[in-house]
Amino acid sequence: ATETLTPSPLEPDPDAIAEIARLLAEAERPVLVLGSDVWMDRAEEVARSFAEEYRLPVILNGQGRGILPAGHELLVTRARGTAFSQADLVIVVGTPVDFRLGYGWFGGKDGAPLAKVVHLADAASQLTTHMDPAGAAAGDLSLVFWVLGTACAEAGVSPKAYAPWLAKLAEAASYAVAGDAGLLASDSDPIHPMRIYGELNKLLADDAVVIGDGGDFVSYAGKYIETKRPGNWLDPGPYGCLGTGLGYAIAARLARPSSQVVLLLGDGAAGFSLMDVDTLVRHRLPVVMICGNNGIWGLEKHPMQMLYGYDVAAELQPQCRYDQVVTALGGGGEFVTDPSEIGPALRRAFDSGVPYMVNIATDPSIAYPRNTTGI
Repeated sequence: ATETLTPSPLEPDPDAIAEIARLLAEAERPVLVLGSDVWMDRAEEVARSFAEEYRLPVILNGQGRGILPAGHELLVTRARGTAFSQADLVIVVGTPVDFRLGYGWFGGKDGAPLAKVVHLADAASQLTTHMDPAGAAAGDLSLVFWVLGTACAEAGVSPKAYAPWLAKLAEAASYAVAGDAGLLASDSDPIHPMRIYGELNKLLADDAVVIGDGGDFVSYAGKYIETKRPGNWLDPGPYGCLGTGLGYAIAARLARPSSQVVLLLGDGAAGFSLMDVDTLVRHRLPVVMICGNNGIWGLEKHPMQMLYGYDVAAELQPQCRYDQVVTALGGGGEFVTDPSEIGPALRRAFDSGVPYMVNIATDPSIAYPRNTTGI
């Protein structure tokens, strides 16, 4: 009798991969989205090689940030709006096609058809079910990229075909960077939250671990902090589980004893777990904590005002001295209200060698500019 061999569940379906390669060969404006599972599957190097071989514009998501370092010519995260609205093919790898990716609605700008969507995951159970993608495959993500690279060569995918599209996105990204320069250096009083990131970016080392725990304040971080290595960004995830930051910081400091560890806290998030600074102090784990303190639940207050014209249960104590909580627990800290003092305060925090809170009063009237509320 002839023995029938069942493919390993780690191996992607070759027919599905061939179809995805065909879609790439037909595309003129593709975008490759690399998410957390690419890093967690240890597929970051082969993913980067695939993108570079076929000259694909890349947008990074979650812990996929850093697979292409800040400044890489294929990294078009700062042109995200243009990329997603004008793409004709979006390949999403290692992340759910959820609200962070518009539930898979790409393209369609100026009467153009919606983009085709491909979803690649490390397990069939992780493939999207709320939509019917043009292509999908599951398997070990390193194998997926290796097999897809071979299939693209066989399908005649030409990197040169995407050059005009890549140039357009690079121009859009440069335009966005130039447009944001003013606010990243803003001297406004009260402090604009973007000024904090303008100062922080000057001080972050290549191996810095950046942790976001908050709403609007961390949304700015997601846009303006571009990590240089994969796995060096942590946040509350798609369900927005506030309060994870201190636990992440403790683990990051233990796992990366020689790296900068920076915890970005909204003032709402600080209220969930700030007492865990005691653990940092007792175990001598230096972490720089930056609190964007606007005295409100910004991610709730501003959408309620936009949708209903009023808000409820969205107020916090104005200019609460979270830094004094940290100093009471044995760490260091200070309160900043002058934008010119942000940089010096951050340098003192990094030089302190102790758990240190830079508590920065920011303007509560400023809402993070969203295209969707996720509803």
